[in-house]
Amino acid sequence: MNENNMKRIFLLLFIAFLVSCTSQPEKNTSTDSKDNETEAPDVKEDEATNQITTDHSVLKPDELLAEPEGSENGELQDQETAYWFRKGTSAYNNNDYEGGIECFIRVLAKEPEDPRAYYNLGVGYFKLNNFYDALQAFNNAIEISPDNPLFIQYRGKVYYMLEDFRNCLVDYNKVVKLTPEDYIAYFNRGIARGQVKDYLGAIKDFDKAIEINPDYAEAYFNRGLANHYQGRLHEACYDWRKAHSLGHYESEKAIRGYCEGTEQ
Repeated sequence: MNENNMKRIFLLLFIAFLVSCTSQPEKNTSTDSKDNETEAPDVKEDEATNQITTDHSVLKPDELLAEPEGSENGELQDQETAYWFRKGTSAYNNNDYEGGIECFIRVLAKEPEDPRAYYNLGVGYFKLNNFYDALQAFNNAIEISPDNPLFIQYRGKVYYMLEDFRNCLVDYNKVVKLTPEDYIAYFNRGIARGQVKDYLGAIKDFDKAIEINPDYAEAYFNRGLANHYQGRLHEACYDWRKAHSLGHYESEKAIRGYCEGTEQ
């Protein structure tokens, strides 16, 4: 393989690791934030992402909170509020994020202490790439419900998109503490650590994600990249081959570029 091809492959891998994020199908039926925390996204999480990392960290889960029977601080006050909540989630399910945002603003006008409404509002802003308004909405949700890992994880993703990796890592650290058996939480933190070139820390997080979910192809692929940046070609090739065997076919480019002729 000539030198120009090698440089092109390395550039593609570098972009995949430092700009990467997995998008995955949304689930929009959960009615309880506790259930959402364990789903995954996707960012399954599980969400589980069985797709190639093309964006950055994954969300666990990337989904709405459906109309609650009552807010955390009391029952919804009237049928009108319940109507706007349902209408908002329906609008989001139809990719009408602007319409959904208007509905959740109406909900919050009557229920200003409902963290679920703030969360859903933040999701809508996020989908429209309005990250600063999304951040404020998630801040409000977390102020009311400070230990909800779903809210914190989504805010961490907002910080990621804003390239505020310090605060992103603060949030992902909290999620790991709150959900220590959630392999997506470790994966997300590993991706964020890669952004600040903490490759050893990233490897440890990918190790943990794989320990919890031995078939997590994304974690193998990204651990391979981190190992590569640490000069551990043998370990990197092992990870890429493992990821490929689990269906992560993008790994083939790395294998062809760096691992041909190395031991299996």
